[in-house]
Amino acid sequence: MNDDLARLQRVWSSLGRDDPLWAVLSQPGKRGRRWDEAEFLATGRTDIETQLHGLAIYGLPVRHAAALDFGCGAGRLCRALAAHFERVVGVDVSPTMIEAARRINADLPQVQFRENPSTRLEGIADRSVDLVYSTMTLQHIPTALAAGYVAEFMRVLAPGGVAAFQFVAGPDLGSRRGRLYARLPNRWLNPLRRLLWRRWSVFEMHVLPESLLHERLAAEPGVRLLAALDDGAAGPGWQGRRWYLTRDRQTSDT
Repeated sequence: MNDDLARLQRVWSSLGRDDPLWAVLSQPGKRGRRWDEAEFLATGRTDIETQLHGLAIYGLPVRHAAALDFGCGAGRLCRALAAHFERVVGVDVSPTMIEAARRINADLPQVQFRENPSTRLEGIADRSVDLVYSTMTLQHIPTALAAGYVAEFMRVLAPGGVAAFQFVAGPDLGSRRGRLYARLPNRWLNPLRRLLWRRWSVFEMHVLPESLLHERLAAEPGVRLLAALDDGAAGPGWQGRRWYLTRDRQTSDT
């Protein structure tokens, strides 16, 4: 395991042990295990239904056999995906998050959760996933590692499938907070986060430039950019984006 991945696993294992639902959705007033589990899961249903409704305009994904949630956390989105796909796999670097996900979703036999402390999507075959989904995950992963995971999304994407993922393209230089983020690296911001959250383990924010994603996309024949939209999930001070990739259907599928 490389150093960045090992650090991510330590941080998110601690967060998943102490307060897994708040670590996934860090809303004011929910820290300290104050999330109602049903309310937490309802946010996942809203998210997935909104995304699938938008994709249906394009007639995608063509099949609803397999879905993958990258950075599944406590399984909020996997549970929602299970209403639309025959099989769902949730992967996360944190064993404590996977433990929480299995407990919360123990009634769903079609959902599988896997700890994945690897730079690859281990055990996921090429061109086998109809929907790859990830939100509020890549933004916490160092750039080179995150770009590698996007390449993995493209590898496992099935013909007629969609990879939908949110990330941070850069700080929002039009805001005072964004200009501060642009000046201060994580090694300076982390002490401030520790003071604010009153805990040692804190998640970081990392930029994934769209120019780098275009390079990765150019290296994967048959995969194209379906849409690229602004996305506010990263919060104020950040330029959030959401990309939708699709793998063109093979001649034999048409």
